[in-house]
Amino acid sequence: MLDLPCGAGRLTPLLVDMGYKVISADSSAHMVRLAGQASLRNGLPLAAADFIVASVLATPFSDGEFDAVVCNRLFHHFRESEIRRQALRELKRICRGPIVVSFFCSHALDSVTFCVKQLLAKRRATDRIPISYRVFTRDCQAAGLKVCSIMPTRPGISKQWYLVLRADAGAA
Repeated sequence: MLDLPCGAGRLTPLLVDMGYKVISADSSAHMVRLAGQASLRNGLPLAAADFIVASVLATPFSDGEFDAVVCNRLFHHFRESEIRRQALRELKRICRGPIVVSFFCSHALDSVTFCVKQLLAKRRATDRIPISYRVFTRDCQAAGLKVCSIMPTRPGISKQWYLVLRADAGAA
């Protein structure tokens, strides 16, 4: 199982407790160090997880190396569809099973509040960007992935949504 980006490693103990051998990766060496330290503090066995620096846009992993991938709290950092698609294609390349991703969906009260604040401040958001469900699923399809499950957290209120994706056998 790959957790990318792992951030401070909050998911690592949960994934290990579920029986997975985990690789926790992040583009930030600082976050990878924090994740490793947190795992030691939580008493995880050394063999239960590896911690490496890797970018979702170009990972060092082999084709189909992982049974599953979790990509939590990343896509709201990417304003451009092409960057999201590049990341999704890379996740598809390295995973032979389900890919669980999160994104900030624009169909939520949190997102409307965010956009109104940006408008009133006369700013254009560069981070934590809500994306419409239609746009994000188009990005997934363009990357050769199909949506298998949709899991909004606090529907209509929270912008955090999760999707379970799989390679689309019908995609080119």
